[in-house]
Amino acid sequence: MTTHRPIAILPPAVAERIGAGEVVERPASVVRELLDNATDAGADEVTVEVRGGGLELIRVTDDGRGIPPDEVELAFRHHATSKIASLDDLLNLQTLGFRGEALPSIAAVAEVELLTSDDAHDSGTVVALRAGEIVRRRRTARQRGTTVTVRRLFYNVPARLKFLTTGRGETLAVGQLVRRYALANPALRLSLLLEGRLSFRSSGSGRLATAMADVYGATVADTLLSLPTRQIEGTTIGGLIGSRGVTRSSRDQVTLIVNGRCAACRSILLAVEAAYRPFLPRGRHPIAAIVVEVPPGELDPNVHPAKTEVRLLREPAVAAAIAEEVREIMGHAPVRPPADADFSLGAGQYRLPLSRRRLAEAPGPRWPPTPDEQQVLDSTLPTMRVLGQVDGSLILAEAEPGLFLIDQHRAHERIIYEELVRRAGQGAMEAQALLEPVVLELKPHQAALLEERLTDLDALGFRCERIGRRAYLVRAVPAVPGRESFTANLDALLEDATSDADGWRGRLMTALACRSAIRRNHPLSELDMEELVRGLASTAAPAVCPHGSPLILHLGRDFLRKQFGW
Repeated sequence: MTTHRPIAILPPAVAERIGAGEVVERPASVVRELLDNATDAGADEVTVEVRGGGLELIRVTDDGRGIPPDEVELAFRHHATSKIASLDDLLNLQTLGFRGEALPSIAAVAEVELLTSDDAHDSGTVVALRAGEIVRRRRTARQRGTTVTVRRLFYNVPARLKFLTTGRGETLAVGQLVRRYALANPALRLSLLLEGRLSFRSSGSGRLATAMADVYGATVADTLLSLPTRQIEGTTIGGLIGSRGVTRSSRDQVTLIVNGRCAACRSILLAVEAAYRPFLPRGRHPIAAIVVEVPPGELDPNVHPAKTEVRLLREPAVAAAIAEEVREIMGHAPVRPPADADFSLGAGQYRLPLSRRRLAEAPGPRWPPTPDEQQVLDSTLPTMRVLGQVDGSLILAEAEPGLFLIDQHRAHERIIYEELVRRAGQGAMEAQALLEPVVLELKPHQAALLEERLTDLDALGFRCERIGRRAYLVRAVPAVPGRESFTANLDALLEDATSDADGWRGRLMTALACRSAIRRNHPLSELDMEELVRGLASTAAPAVCPHGSPLILHLGRDFLRKQFGW
């Protein structure tokens, strides 16, 4: 944070450059503005109290540096602030509140009382305002810090009340805001009182992982995966992301924290969603806290009047890097049921839901393959000892972190797919002549598409030639390193080659791998299982099949202890 300046009216040239607009839209807007001021004042502990959805009462108390007595009235003047003084400050912001609009805008639509004390004075100052005018001022006892009490919000603008949600809805909005604020400020001890009862409290440990546990609970926090800290052209990214086992029905649980500010940055949030999409069930969304630290001169928080959106100088590169990290982590992370989940036989819930049913409806692999699909990476899978086979479909293996159940079909599918991608990328795809060529009868639009793609198909190992207006003869197919034959339903396989949707090459390669992989309900020898596990460990994304579905279920020590009561 910057050194403390006195509150002063901004010069017109600076005030005119600040995003104008409505500061107080709803109770949550008031809470956000007051939290920003408390944080900028260096507070270690802040308490937010709300009654009646915030329309009856909002009170924010902090232990920050307070306001000197001779600056209290000035704090309620428009464009009066201690956060910036020049245009250069505006272009290099290191504070959250900077417009000098919060207190005067709140006071204009509510009854406000401010009680504050700084280190330089023995007592505090109280001022009360109604409709923006000071009606009372006095000295009183107060320890260092500030309390702002807002009553009867919008009492003098009843038209505004018609556009608010119910009291419960406004309360939920405040609760969500306070929890996001705790994630952005993990060193802040933050409490929320709703109707006089404690609703939330953060520990102020300074660790994002602890803040995530405060917000989402220990069970969810135990499943989070670390987004490695990384430098991208001077910008640092990091954070914590949720695993496939913990999802939500809405997109609002991805928190983006930019220079300590909870913010919206459309391209980054879209990139995170797109990176997650192949790994989550349709209609489900992740939990994540993405932390971005940008040099102040490369950040514009003055995009939106409510300071909810930011713009980064190197936004495309940062968004791409975050998406790449998410794909990499999710591709290597086995499904881990929460330690307190109960799949025991006695509970009547004995099942393997995560390994026996499809969890994701992926849009199909990208083509050309991304770098993490073009090269073999060091596997994050532990060294496993194969124990046996379950139901002719799952390989049971033991490793240091616990037990692993591996879907043999999906594992083999992943191995074949990456081998096909490698060959295609090197232009080394081999063709295997069919003993009997296969005739394809196509619809007119399919025939037209296939004709356009004959050269591409030839490079992938398919040798096709036209023998009529809508008929093609397939003489050869790719030499796939599988154990099953895919030629029996060649017409169905080539449907992807006659699709007008994007990504047809990737889907064709996925279909090839799927139809060539070992089937379920197929007994395997111990050597076969060991070979399959070794092959999986050498792939770039050993936790998911090419369709995006999970292929490993991990039962860790904590989970096993819970189930057996050890």
